[in-house]
Amino acid sequence: MCELLGMCFNQEVQPSFSLRGFRMRSERNPHGWGLAFYPDKSVQVYKEPVKSRKSLMAEIMEGYNLIRSSIIMSHVRYTSKGSVAQRNTHPFQREWDGREYVFAHNGTLNAEFNLEDGRYRPVGETDSEMVFCHIMNQISENGVTLEDESGYRWFWNLLRDINQYGTFNCLLSDGRHLFCYHDHAGYNGLCQLHRRAPYDKVKLLDDDYEINLAHEKRPDQEGYIIASNPLTNEKWEEFQEGELRVYRDGKLVYSSGE
Repeated sequence: MCELLGMCFNQEVQPSFSLRGFRMRSERNPHGWGLAFYPDKSVQVYKEPVKSRKSLMAEIMEGYNLIRSSIIMSHVRYTSKGSVAQRNTHPFQREWDGREYVFAHNGTLNAEFNLEDGRYRPVGETDSEMVFCHIMNQISENGVTLEDESGYRWFWNLLRDINQYGTFNCLLSDGRHLFCYHDHAGYNGLCQLHRRAPYDKVKLLDDDYEINLAHEKRPDQEGYIIASNPLTNEKWEEFQEGELRVYRDGKLVYSSGE
């Protein structure tokens, strides 16, 4: 049923530990994996239509010390629409107004959702890429800047409208923000972890692996990790159904549930 992973920190981080745990989820989601991060204003996306636990590239990415970013997104895929192919593998990326956007989706939209004519068109056959193109068409045609509460609320209303067509969890980033939306009926779950000092030992839930974060993190480093389901034995908080949360610079700057 696909799973999502997003990270937003106040400093560049290396996501090795979280990626190690997230790759284990590919046993239930074997049809592709992807990783997106922002080394600068541009986005770098790696993805393959294979199980991430069997991928040499995914293994390299897990330990590659040049993958450092304040915003990171990953996805493991279980296909519901579209073949197992590179073009149908998440995350998807598009450019608007000098920013590169990336998007990943968990869920299935029904056949009544149709993409209107517009600047953005899908390359593959998934409902996920189609809805991403719809979102980008709406942002560009309306000239929306997702920079403040009015923009966040506009985006929340757009996502709620889309959610009427099926099950819909998604992550989107413009390189400055991480937008995370949870399905209005609670489909498949979405939760967050606020990771900050004081750091201690942490254990992965899907792997017999433990590290002491005090040896890995600087005391002034903090941020949020968002996942479909908890990755560690830390205290994770569930999203409300139909909630949008927006993160920037390692802080939660907006919640539609408040």
